Amino acid sequence: MRLHNIAVVGGGSRGKSSAKRVMREEGRAKIVGVAEPDENRRALFREEFTLPDRACFKGYKDLLQSGIKIGGVFITTMPDSHAEITCAFLENGIPVFLEKPMSDSIDGTVKIVNAAKKTGTLIHVGFNCRYAPFFEKIKEIVSSGKLGGIVSVEWKEILTPAHWATYCRYPSYNKRNVIGSWLLEKCCHDLDLMNWIIDSRCSRVCSVGNRSHFNRKDGVSQYCTDDCPVEKSCIFSAYKSYPELRDSGSKLEKYKSMCVYRTDSDLVDHQSSVLEYENGVTVCFSLIPLGSVNTRTVYICGTEAALNADWIKNIIRIVPHESGEEIFCGPDLPSAGGHGGGDQKIISAFLDYLDDRNNRPKTTIEEGWESMVVGCGIDKSLKEHRVVELSTLRNMVEGI
Repeated sequence: MRLHNIAVVGGGSRGKSSAKRVMREEGRAKIVGVAEPDENRRALFREEFTLPDRACFKGYKDLLQSGIKIGGVFITTMPDSHAEITCAFLENGIPVFLEKPMSDSIDGTVKIVNAAKKTGTLIHVGFNCRYAPFFEKIKEIVSSGKLGGIVSVEWKEILTPAHWATYCRYPSYNKRNVIGSWLLEKCCHDLDLMNWIIDSRCSRVCSVGNRSHFNRKDGVSQYCTDDCPVEKSCIFSAYKSYPELRDSGSKLEKYKSMCVYRTDSDLVDHQSSVLEYENGVTVCFSLIPLGSVNTRTVYICGTEAALNADWIKNIIRIVPHESGEEIFCGPDLPSAGGHGGGDQKIISAFLDYLDDRNNRPKTTIEEGWESMVVGCGIDKSLKEHRVVELSTLRNMVEGI
């Protein structure tokens, strides 16, 4: 086992959390450099990982030209920059761990796919939910044939008001020109999981949704901290998420107290889609913003049995049609760590690949591409009010 030199492009919260997980793999890897344009973030990253000044750069080009030997790179910038940065590292033969989604657009993704094909350099896409024991168990059950043939699936991602408000306020997440769409940013996990569990390519999609609630309102302040007249009764009050805002010395960024009705976000606030797969399976998928808990729920109808699962409860139920007897899986399924235990496992998988190129990760360029094809197709359907045949997008890349 070799010690791998890992660099990080994007020294914000996502980059730091990835670097911390790399460091937990004792004896396997070390952080050797960072590229981060924000001076404060760069300084915090340098301090936390005890990097010398000569290993910290404003831009990724300086990192590439520094002469630092890099065995793998984590790209944790915003999606609108993924294509340019990823292609540059691929062309230098450096394996990439690319945060999801692959890009903010289908065109950006095509550039990444073509670069990966041309160079033969691996991309591991950050679909950590595939590594969560909960979803691994669902995949195992479906693949075992216990449900018979899969007929249809109902899949929901549900967010609490507090979780939704956090994304509403983040300036890096609440505009289409940065993340492409809310579906690509938040639900590409779900699309990848459905592709994996159904084990077929999606052929056509249709979608409806809009921004009907989180629009500009009168009688509210720009910020919760500006003596807003409805703050105390508002379920989105920033004080509920960040009690430290009541401290006059709080150093939290101002945007974290922005009113959810004053963000000027152009993202949808709810969306539902219907997907049809080449093997005949149909899926109803919904993004729901005002649930009581943050969770994903899955109902799979098979010819022999049905599966009903709730991620936050960590319970999977199988109900055979003939006997009606319920078979439970969980709640003893391991779930420690971020994304139900998937965060650390996906880091380990990337390092496993660096150890031995035969250790192919679960989510490489093919899986990332398929998630983007489905997500971009759904958004195209939403925008154009029609059923979208995904072959029109899939044909943009040959041989994948």
